[in-house]
Amino acid sequence: MNREPDTHFHFPKAVMIVAIIVLLIGSVVEVYTLTWLASEISITNTLSMIMFTLLLGVINSRSYGLEVYSKMHWHLKSGTLPSDEAVNGAVMNIGSKLLLTPGVVTDILGLLIVFPKTRFIAKKIVMNLFKKKLKRGEQWFFFKD
Repeated sequence: MNREPDTHFHFPKAVMIVAIIVLLIGSVVEVYTLTWLASEISITNTLSMIMFTLLLGVINSRSYGLEVYSKMHWHLKSGTLPSDEAVNGAVMNIGSKLLLTPGVVTDILGLLIVFPKTRFIAKKIVMNLFKKKLKRGEQWFFFKD
């Protein structure tokens, strides 16, 4: 009985457990902050804020799509540091995805990334991560091919 080799990438159980815990804690924090904000400024204003940041996220994500990640991936495979334009696009894509997620904390993080005056912090984090991956010889950013 011949079995074909398993070529699918599997996450280690520890990574899955940590991801589930982070998602649960994040959800509790978001629900708490949304409830608190609704009690402070009203449900209507809270929903308006969520819809506004959702609109900002949609507009930004249309400008910074998946081609940005393919540029970053290409730089990793070629062993070169990405251009400032590629890093900026990747960071803006992350910021727009955070704005798409309903919640106060994710909206604040997304807005901090989208604003040019504070974007340098996220760009520095991404460049440091990129340099570490190049140093280790990893040719993938988030997931292996």
